[in-house]
Amino acid sequence: MRTICKSFTLLLAVTGLSAGNPAAAQIVSPPKSLKLDPFYKQAIRASGMWITASDATPPEALERAKEIVDDLLVFRPDIARSLVAVGQRYAVMAQTESTLDLPEQRDWKKPRRDAVQLTYCERKHYDTRIAPLSDYEYWAKRARGMGGFLASGAAENLLGVPGTRYYGENIFAHEASHTVFRALGVVSPKERTLVEIAYANAKAKGLWKGEYAENTIDEYWAEGTQFWFNNNYPAVVNGVVIRNDEDFARHDPALAAVMAKVYGADHHRLKGDIYWKFSATTPAEALPQSTAEQC
Repeated sequence: MRTICKSFTLLLAVTGLSAGNPAAAQIVSPPKSLKLDPFYKQAIRASGMWITASDATPPEALERAKEIVDDLLVFRPDIARSLVAVGQRYAVMAQTESTLDLPEQRDWKKPRRDAVQLTYCERKHYDTRIAPLSDYEYWAKRARGMGGFLASGAAENLLGVPGTRYYGENIFAHEASHTVFRALGVVSPKERTLVEIAYANAKAKGLWKGEYAENTIDEYWAEGTQFWFNNNYPAVVNGVVIRNDEDFARHDPALAAVMAKVYGADHHRLKGDIYWKFSATTPAEALPQSTAEQC
């Protein structure tokens, strides 16, 4: 789950979506074997797993989600098999839908004050930011994608609709990477341990001080994945600017080394990703001294 903690405006512009929709023929009605809620009307398969959506979601958004899942796993069929074995699924919300509109998440409650996933600023300002909101209001405001056994993203983000929330970074890639990390712990505990060591080192050195990547090891991996694939907002930590895979590898070489084994050493662009290197369009002088939320 991704938050926006940015104090600057990204100067981004979509130059156009890809021509055609080659995956349209692959979109089908959800198989009855999945026993899904009637909410879901569309389905497409990615690396043996199903991505589903209501009929309000543009088919091209499912196509892009499929390409991203396939490309995240292209070098690790062992991780893909592990995800298939546990019934991993993905969903794409329409722009008009919210997190709790997904049937599997309708009963979700807003987090308690001591929830580990809350950031420092969210805990500090819980009484004004979170407490007054209903469960639906909280999740509608909080997320346009989630990780988990049903990982999700939003159509407007996948399609790069200017002016929408999270425009400029790929939230679906972030959330899908959570599933990769969870499976990594199953198929390769040694690699998972290397990430744990890297995370402890990063926290001790303040490599991501105040950034979302510092919050939990899962967000550390997901934020790192976005930098690895050049689809994250820029980060500025102690004057160090991180906005692409090269900056990331210099800044956090331990995490980058594991990602090279998981994603492919020279694989830094996801198919279907409309935000590749978009952060490079932000002039250096437009970046603040720190991108950490100030509260």
